[in-house]
Amino acid sequence: MMCLSYRNFFLIGSIVAVVMMNFAVPIHAQDRTNRPKGNAVEQNRDRSEQNQVRGDQNRSNRSSGYDRLRMGPNGLPMPADRTASIEAKRELEAAKAELTEAMSANSGISSIALENELLATEEYRQALIDLRRAQADYDNVRRPIFEALRTDDYYRELEQKQQQRQKTIRNLVMTGRGSFDWLFPHAMEALEIRQRMTREQIMALAQAPEVEDARERMLLAAARVRAIKAERLAQVNNSETLRNNKQRLDAAREKVRQAQAAYNRALAAEAEYEQLRQQYLAELRRTGRPPIAGN
Repeated sequence: MMCLSYRNFFLIGSIVAVVMMNFAVPIHAQDRTNRPKGNAVEQNRDRSEQNQVRGDQNRSNRSSGYDRLRMGPNGLPMPADRTASIEAKRELEAAKAELTEAMSANSGISSIALENELLATEEYRQALIDLRRAQADYDNVRRPIFEALRTDDYYRELEQKQQQRQKTIRNLVMTGRGSFDWLFPHAMEALEIRQRMTREQIMALAQAPEVEDARERMLLAAARVRAIKAERLAQVNNSETLRNNKQRLDAAREKVRQAQAAYNRALAAEAEYEQLRQQYLAELRRTGRPPIAGN
């Protein structure tokens, strides 16, 4: 009986121990359970953790640049706004038109207009008359000398050879043999004959003093005409109107440069926005959920 009582005692004790272990609650769990729900310290800590998560998300959002996207009613980013580039291009075209107008105004007086202004002056008309008279005198003085050369046997022989070489060159070209190898020897001979004829003319003119006098008068008359033109052109270039036109041209060029830079910046900003939009859509398709996007 005593052994049976001890067995029953140990059996009952084991059952009680198992039951107590199953229903026992850890101390830290009891402390958390018994902790009042309205604890201000715990609420502040939870709120701080949530704010930290939101801050990390916002920082990630700003670093990705999605906060620059403009969201449409369907929740997707809208295409890039082209208003800035359109307006910048309009300003650039207007600046180019202004530059073209300034360049036209700054081109100075044309040669035809200058000639017409000069012809209205007595001095220039008289200078032209003197030049034409000197040219006619020079031609008249040389004409008998050239006619006398054609009676010279040596000069007449050079003329005949020159005509023969020119005829040979024409025949070669017409018969399809106008290559360099065929034409070069005859062309060189014709050039040499022409140089001999020119040398004979110079020697004949040098022996006539009246030719040199007529030539000097012609050169002086031509120099007088050029001097009158240069003086009038200098007056036009130094005028107040021309200086104003040059200032206007410089301002127009600077305006075009600034407008071009603004247009390039607008295009770059739109391209960057569109690239960011494509990245957003690609991430949306990849993950199945929209990335965090700012306003």
